[in-house]
Amino acid sequence: MEYFKKKVLIISPVHLDLISNLKKNKFDVKYLPKISKKKLMKEIAKATVVVLRSGVQLGKDIISKSNNLKFIIRAGSGLDNIDIKEAKKRNIKVFNLPNLNSQSVAEFSFGLLISASRNIVKANIELKNNLWNKPKLYGYELKNKTIGIIGLGAIGSRIAKIAKAFSMNVLANVKNVGKKRPVKVKIVPLNTILKKSDFIIFSVPLNNKTKNLLNNKNSKYLKSHSILINISRGGVINEDVLYTLLNKNKIFAAATDVFLHEKKQNKLFKLKNIIVTPHIGAMTFDAQKILAEKTFEKIKKLVK
Repeated sequence: MEYFKKKVLIISPVHLDLISNLKKNKFDVKYLPKISKKKLMKEIAKATVVVLRSGVQLGKDIISKSNNLKFIIRAGSGLDNIDIKEAKKRNIKVFNLPNLNSQSVAEFSFGLLISASRNIVKANIELKNNLWNKPKLYGYELKNKTIGIIGLGAIGSRIAKIAKAFSMNVLANVKNVGKKRPVKVKIVPLNTILKKSDFIIFSVPLNNKTKNLLNNKNSKYLKSHSILINISRGGVINEDVLYTLLNKNKIFAAATDVFLHEKKQNKLFKLKNIIVTPHIGAMTFDAQKILAEKTFEKIKKLVK
């Protein structure tokens, strides 16, 4: 029985410190970051702990195959890729490790914002093809512009601090208006953000209230030079609406690190006025090392 208590299945890429620390502490570790769904259904039956990140869906069909599973640990913030209801039904405890990668994601947000506002990616691609298109690569400064941050949690608050360092006017839209926050910004309704902001960053979890937060109805409020950045979840911005906005040049540009369906072809990829990245906001050596340390501590505490 002791053997089963120590089985840890890791199904997403993690910092190698996590694996080495678990092995040093006599855990039986299986590291399968490219596991197929079929194999996962087989392996989960043997595991006591499953560790995953955002790239894997742990639905009812998979969780229902577990026999000894006691804990699911999401090495990150969101839990939208885990069937919480099924886990609860089977008395499996689900934990996440929020806010550990917030600095990495906040910095990455500004990387996307600056790249989009100055056509950096487009210029890079063209120049590598010996196209010197300087007259067509005009962009926008950040100083004295208005940035709207949708969601002012750990990531959104850090984005606000960075924005202030760039001398930007900061607006924010939040769920809990009365909550005390580490950075002072003006809280306004969502439509005000859309109407008044030059740059808009989406930094909220995906749930029933945030799904299609930007939609066909409210997208009409956007400025023609607006730049949208999504580092939250793909479903927060309606992708069909975003495609239309960009395709018809109703906004200047966009950048997104997340998609409604990840690891699949997307019509947004065909557009020249959007920057797309494969959910790498938290992918720094710094953030992943911290996540590895905290995940190990959590497992060691849970599995005696």
